[in-house]
Amino acid sequence: MSAVSTGRQVLAFAHANGIPGHSYDTFLAPLADDFDLHIVDRLGHDPAYPVDAGWHSLSLELEAQLAPLRKPLVGAGHSLGSVLMYLVAQRHPDWFSALIMLDPPMMNGWHGVMIHLAKLAGQVDRVTPAGKSRGRLDFWPDWASVESYFHSRGLFRAFDPRCLKDYLNAGLEPCKGGWRLRFRPEVEVAIFRETPTAATRMPRLKVPGAIITGKDSPSPFLHSARRHVRRHGMLHRLAEGSHMYPLEKPEQTLALMRDTLAALLERS
Repeated sequence: MSAVSTGRQVLAFAHANGIPGHSYDTFLAPLADDFDLHIVDRLGHDPAYPVDAGWHSLSLELEAQLAPLRKPLVGAGHSLGSVLMYLVAQRHPDWFSALIMLDPPMMNGWHGVMIHLAKLAGQVDRVTPAGKSRGRLDFWPDWASVESYFHSRGLFRAFDPRCLKDYLNAGLEPCKGGWRLRFRPEVEVAIFRETPTAATRMPRLKVPGAIITGKDSPSPFLHSARRHVRRHGMLHRLAEGSHMYPLEKPEQTLALMRDTLAALLERS
């Protein structure tokens, strides 16, 4: 799904780290009734935009993909993608009518300080998911092995079955002798290692915005979101589920996102 000109407003969506954009097809598909959807497929894999400190280069990659789209647009994203949308909105507020951030890792306060110090000490893999991602499996000999593996993993077991199917279709690619991840593990690790810790301190956002935090997400997500919405005058909502709630509860998440977006557009 990508934007096709119909005269309607564009809604651009950027994915989480390690989760290609079309993993969200079941969640996002109903929005095509009201918007021209532009789903970003896979950030971090273009050598012109290498992963760097604070995800600056990745935000430039997203900016380049948004530049040709009809403006103003609704920017939305999950986790990594939501932070990148925010960074683009800081540079180009005129591009956006609204910004919705689904469980962004806007690490600030004490947790941001801890990650910053861990980077300086070379211990960032211990305080971000980089350590787990570094050793993840990346090859399966056949599709049955793919399905068996992902149906048994803790993170993916909570996915709605339709969203898990979307993820497998979007996230795996054939390779010599079997299947491998399209979102390369070394890129995923690099992204986690460069998690921003100063983005909240940027100037007050000039775009109507909201953060939706998963009720069962790790506590730093909630505490950081509260600081971020206070500084930037954003709305704050809570969603049922963990950090991956858009893929765990797609209909509930979409209903909450629609209500939040309506409130934002009234403010714009």
